[in-house]
Formats: sequence, C-alpha cells, structure tokens
Amino acid sequence: MADYPTMWNGPGTTPPAGGTAAQQTAPPPPSEPPSGPVVGRRPLAEVTALLDNIEHAVRTGYQLEEFHEGVRATYRWAVGQGRSPITDHSASIPDAQQLRAEDDAAEGAMRGPRRRYANGAQHAAMWLRGATEDQPWAFWQT
Repeated sequence: MADYPTMWNGPGTTPPAGGTAAQQTAPPPPSEPPSGPVVGRRPLAEVTALLDNIEHAVRTGYQLEEFHEGVRATYRWAVGQGRSPITDHSASIPDAQQLRAEDDAAEGAMRGPRRRYANGAQHAAMWLRGATEDQPWAFWQT
C-alpha cells in the first residue's frame, strides 16, 4: 500500500492524530457476530456482493488495474470460485489460518514482478481476516 502518495506510512513519518481518514470514518466493528456463513471475519454474503460488483464493473467495460486483479482473485477464492491468488491452494472457502498464510505469502510476493497484484491480494486477505477495516474495492456504479 506504500504506492499511494497520500499514505502516511513512508519512512520517518508518523500516523495522523486520530488515525487515518478511513479509520476516523470507519463504522465500529459489529457488536454481534454475523449470522450465516463467514470468511475470516466477514459475512460470506458481503464478500459475494463485492465480487459480484467487481464482475459487473468488468462486464460494463471497466479494466481492472493489477491491484484490483489481486483483490478480485482473493475474493473469488474466498467464496470458493477459484484457487488462492498467491499460494495457489485449492478452490474452497478459506479458514483463518489459510487467510493468514495467503497474507504472509503476498507480503513476500510484493518483492517480485507482480507486486501490485500481490498488494491487492494481501489487502483483500487482510480485510477478510479482520486485520484492517479498509475494504480495498470501491463499489462500481453504472
């Protein structure tokens, strides 16, 4: 995520007082556990809706950047529609340990040629497992 010029996490910098803008405006975590199946800490229905929106954007002509290709691949894996994007594990809904392993593998892959893809995959895995509240896909509107 260091590619974004508006990020505060560059060398020698400190976070803004009160957290980042996303942290300041993020809704509080739910007080009740989600009803129904989950992927990590996210409801499966929410992840499916995000993936459907990404697919809709592609069908209507949006060309995904490499970062969002990584997000898409991670969400496809999370709902059991594809293999994991970095470690190439089988298509099944991942558990917390598998999400953590994918996050860790993506961290290492960010030193390679597809670092933007790996960054998207890592960010999506982090969001799924609850390590961040910053969901990496903004809903596509037609």
